[in-house]
Amino acid sequence: MSLIKNEFLLEMKSSNNLFYITFFSLSCLMLSVFSFPPSELNEIIILSGFFWIIIALASIKLIENSFVREKEEGVYDLIYTSPANNYLLFLAKLVTFSLILLGVQLLIFMIYSLISSLIEVDIIFQILVLCLVSNVGLIGLGILIYLMTSLNSTRSFLFPLILFPMIVPLLIHSSNIFIAICLGLEISFYIESILLLLTFAIMATVLGINFFERLIKY
Repeated sequence: MSLIKNEFLLEMKSSNNLFYITFFSLSCLMLSVFSFPPSELNEIIILSGFFWIIIALASIKLIENSFVREKEEGVYDLIYTSPANNYLLFLAKLVTFSLILLGVQLLIFMIYSLISSLIEVDIIFQILVLCLVSNVGLIGLGILIYLMTSLNSTRSFLFPLILFPMIVPLLIHSSNIFIAICLGLEISFYIESILLLLTFAIMATVLGINFFERLIKY
């Protein structure tokens, strides 16, 4: 809990990071809303596609800024050579970043619900559960891929280049469930998508716990 609290404090101090993510997400979403003709099916498909692409880009920025900030402030070596188990540091980042993304997602839904009847209050909880599971898989895998590319001089290009092909299945199945929830379709038809998201989340967490310490470069 102390590590999670410290991660939140560091993110709060880096207000530009959170402001960038939120402003970027809302700007892209509003652009998508006003750029296409109104239609219930088209609107929800466009919303879902833009939403998950925005979240993927925001998660990349969130992960990259976190490690860069630690190095710029000179606390990187201090943190990862401390007596604390490194897998706890991974879990702290995983929980913190997932909750930050969830906050951004909730804000998007609340604002979008004011201009559209598709996002109703009674389905927001279901959507947020979906988002939380997807966030864990996305953030966990993103942290591991970033560490694999962190020593490369072109990591800002290489990191998303490697990550995006790996998270495409996660984004597609998250989008499918998102559309089903918004349109009131039977979720039982999407059990394979649900299992895939849970697999991503569990796999990313287990891999992070076991390999985070080996991937950290001092």
